[in-house]
Amino acid sequence: MTTYAHKLESFILDANTTVSLLPPGKPLMLQLDDPAIKAMTDLKQVRLITIRPDRSIEFALDLMKHAGIRMLVVTDLSGMLAGLVTARDIMGEKPLRIMTRDRVKHEEIQVSQVMTTRDQLNPFNFAEVEHATVRDVILQLRNAGRQHAIVVESLETGPGYFLRGIFSVTQIGRQLGMEIPVDSHVQSFAEFEKMIA
Repeated sequence: MTTYAHKLESFILDANTTVSLLPPGKPLMLQLDDPAIKAMTDLKQVRLITIRPDRSIEFALDLMKHAGIRMLVVTDLSGMLAGLVTARDIMGEKPLRIMTRDRVKHEEIQVSQVMTTRDQLNPFNFAEVEHATVRDVILQLRNAGRQHAIVVESLETGPGYFLRGIFSVTQIGRQLGMEIPVDSHVQSFAEFEKMIA
């Protein structure tokens, strides 16, 4: 005979049973002077979606749409960081230039042809991010004209880094409740603050 420490009784549900769901895409709200780490997608807590450089850009865009994201981390065959590819890379001018130059169809273009390679990423160091504010991150991304930035952390076992987090201007804007321009139309953060006042 089986004995239970505590037997769980099942029962019939009635029609007044509701389902409690978190609102879709409802991010934690931020203030400009909050710690930057609150705006970072922490890859120790969120599963990273990756793509190989030899996949087509159309497959990459479909993957982004299904995942509800606008950027993928590109990894090589050994799983090492190769670069980043964004929706802007795929839907912008890069594919058009490649189609004209190489006389190929859009579906023949590979991620490797439009991605930002590892040596062009200019990551933030997690040790510095821990002391920065959301405002610092926005200014840094705006000054570089970038939509995304990766954050790396030093390996404990020797030289090198691992990918720890990602910043997205779009996500930060949602969390602040505003749109953040990353082009040069707004020259200073003071002007940006006036614009949103």
